[in-house]
Amino acid sequence: MLSSSRHLASLAAALVLAAALDTAFLDESQPAAPMLGHGDAATLRSVMERWKSRHEQQGDAETLKLALVPSSTLSAARTQGRGELRLNLLTGALEVKARGLPAERDYEVWLADNRGGTSRAVKPEAGDRLIGLGMLRRTADGGAILRTTLDRTSLAGFELDQAIITESGTTPDRGGLLFGAPNLLQRTYFSSQPWSLTVSGDAPAPASGPALPFAFLLPKAAVAQTAGPDAASLEQLIARGRQIFVEETFDGNGRTCATCHRPDNNHTIDPRYIAKLPASDPLFVAEYNPDLKDLEKPALLRQMGLILANVDGFDKPGVMRSVPHLLALPTSIDVEVCVEHGGKGDFCEDEAFANALGWSGDGSPGTGSLREFALGAITQHMPKTLNRVPQVDFRLPTDEELTALEAYMLSLGRTQDIDLSKLSFNSPLVQQGKLLFDVKENPVRNGEVILGETANCNGCHQNAGANSSTTHANPTRDTGVENMRTPPAFLLDPALAVDGGFGKEERVSCGFSQDHTCYGNGRFNTPPLVEAADTAPFFHNNSVNTLEEAIASYNGDSFNQSPGAKTSSGKDRRVKLESSQVTAIALFLRTLNALENIRSSNSLSRKSMDLRGRNAKETLKLAMADTEDAIEVLQGGTLLPYPEALARLEEALALEKKALHTEIGPLRNLRLHKAIALKLQAKALMVTEQP
Repeated sequence: MLSSSRHLASLAAALVLAAALDTAFLDESQPAAPMLGHGDAATLRSVMERWKSRHEQQGDAETLKLALVPSSTLSAARTQGRGELRLNLLTGALEVKARGLPAERDYEVWLADNRGGTSRAVKPEAGDRLIGLGMLRRTADGGAILRTTLDRTSLAGFELDQAIITESGTTPDRGGLLFGAPNLLQRTYFSSQPWSLTVSGDAPAPASGPALPFAFLLPKAAVAQTAGPDAASLEQLIARGRQIFVEETFDGNGRTCATCHRPDNNHTIDPRYIAKLPASDPLFVAEYNPDLKDLEKPALLRQMGLILANVDGFDKPGVMRSVPHLLALPTSIDVEVCVEHGGKGDFCEDEAFANALGWSGDGSPGTGSLREFALGAITQHMPKTLNRVPQVDFRLPTDEELTALEAYMLSLGRTQDIDLSKLSFNSPLVQQGKLLFDVKENPVRNGEVILGETANCNGCHQNAGANSSTTHANPTRDTGVENMRTPPAFLLDPALAVDGGFGKEERVSCGFSQDHTCYGNGRFNTPPLVEAADTAPFFHNNSVNTLEEAIASYNGDSFNQSPGAKTSSGKDRRVKLESSQVTAIALFLRTLNALENIRSSNSLSRKSMDLRGRNAKETLKLAMADTEDAIEVLQGGTLLPYPEALARLEEALALEKKALHTEIGPLRNLRLHKAIALKLQAKALMVTEQP
């Protein structure tokens, strides 16, 4: 009895001491790590390194290249013009080429520093510093060109936020036509070059010898000016981006980026999640604000999780699309560029699109960049009225806000695709699913194509990602989704416009009934499948309810009679799977998703240990959501190939729930360490990884 009392007294004393030494979970007065949510500095650094390697392999590494395109939000008038700026940041040599601008007018090129205006918005305004570079000169092929060399003296203290083409006699603050801006990866790369670190724009040019470099022109994106952005700087930038993503309404209708891309729901929404939201949630603003009654179609939003998107322009009918998740974006946004893959053809896009975004690969305005994705979303989804007048119906973001949002979105999820060749699954059911998934083409015997021995998935979803195994970039394909019979959205609203997919050209005989007009070429981009089991319903229109149904849909005529049923070289991709094979592939994809949930959950748990107060709890809740997702996706197929792994995950979730309500830091972290170990045990029970 005495021994037991002493033991209890010692334990109590230890807990009191621990509480005194580490009250970090509750005390928000002490400095703490920034709140990143799912954002991760190592992920962002990996993206930067990959971009750097690719940029340097292309040659001309000191040259900044900006596409100049019209913007639905920024341009003063409609135009079909496009252009490109090339600036050598060592010599100051600048070249601008443009095409498609009406020949009856003259045009000028400008550089803009947007820090001088009152709003600091991305649209030039009075007070911004504007530097005119000269007139575009017409060329024999109908294009226009300007070549010049920048003057360092006139650029002292200037930061290049935008390059702009205007009509002659018009300044950018009164009306620009084509716009381009350096992105986060360009800024961080050029500002970290050795020749850019020691020279500022205020330094005088030397009387003789080589000219001083011009990299000082690029805004530094809030990262440290060292040979490479340090982790602390990247974390601050990501944290700022997350804050904007979650909290900033841009003086609009109350929505934020996170209204549709919910961090606790894989950065997306679905009908089951929507059903739990209060009626006052900004997602439902079209239901309670008369000025916005046509912003959404409430029945389709609530029943199918579909959002109205004017992807073909606000002068065209909007189409109904699901909300794509934002996880692992760096692995899925490289565009198939025609000139790199055998010239113009059916299976590549215009190189002017910077990133493959949205459900059609052209989901951003302007150059199609991730940076402009946010600008388009604000204009589309956040206005006070459907007039969508910038600085009236919403506030335009600043250059700093767009850069921070870009950093946050690039830091979410996986940094690279899984190498399936190194994975062996410990369930024969799942291993069979992998084999069916992984075989790229139907076998041919005695000149006859044999169906049913492969699912033909790996050709478009290499390593269960979003990239073509041929081009290693994100493809768009016409797989006949819009031709499925009795699509659910049209049963709810027969007057809907058919979604034409990529592009804006008008077509007739679109969709399942073949009597609709649509805009586009019928192609939609390929999503990653690692996160698929987590993000039902499926396809761009949420037309399929479960993962198993999505796989089985490729047995139907809508796919097998579509252009996507053949490769660019004419090889047969038709699918004919038995129900047992559908089950095996689904179990394989569910396992991949659970493995990614475990990785993400453990990463978030470790972050939570370094945070304090509300941020620690919020991060732990995100970790718990990923653990719950791992359990749900493994149970979702009804067959349970990994019952022991499920038991470990459920035990880990119970520990995480206890940790959430543990006020003593060391005890909380001890529980989280145990939960992490249990999740790793679950992983080992599911898969064996080759080095």
